[in-house]
Amino acid sequence: MKKLVTMFTDSAKEFTNLRSLVAAALLLALHTVLAFFVSLQVSDSLRISFSFITNVVTGAFFGPVMGFVCGGLGDVIQFILKPTGAFNPGLTLSSALAGMIYGLFFYKKFPSNVKDRKFKALDLKFMGRCILGITTDVFIVNILLSTYWITLLIAAPGESIAAKYIALLGPRVIKNLIQIPVNIILSYYVLAFVKNINLAPSASRANSKVTG
Repeated sequence: MKKLVTMFTDSAKEFTNLRSLVAAALLLALHTVLAFFVSLQVSDSLRISFSFITNVVTGAFFGPVMGFVCGGLGDVIQFILKPTGAFNPGLTLSSALAGMIYGLFFYKKFPSNVKDRKFKALDLKFMGRCILGITTDVFIVNILLSTYWITLLIAAPGESIAAKYIALLGPRVIKNLIQIPVNIILSYYVLAFVKNINLAPSASRANSKVTG
């Protein structure tokens, strides 16, 4: 519990550092660009987006509090720039919670360089962290919560919310199960790439752990 409180406290302190705010703003802008222009349309019902990765990086450098705020702001900005239907604060909350989850799992945590004689092996401990973090986000936020918010948004008057939720749940489960391994691999290698980039203030970087 003490470690959790310290994590949230340290993350909140990132808002007092101009360098952290600028870096978080740049990541937020990149998130918007990726959301609009970088995605993979697998089928009519399956679209894989890569914008989540900027929230993963924000969580790793700046923690759950900054991750929560940037996740929510990212959703609001997307709606302002390209509104699709009525604004749903529930979906904004889901985006914010996703950012917080990334911060909880990845704040000041990066993969170590595990070297073999012939190749760089995976940091299996950190890969496990990626699997747990991404899976938690997908099941709690994408599958359970977001499906509920979408159900409330599109259900016709008098239509059973429970029946509509179940009808939407199946296709969304399949879509998200397909995306989980993509998100896990992308999170691992992007965090391995950015861990030496000096985005966070010196004090925060000094306390960071290159570990799983």
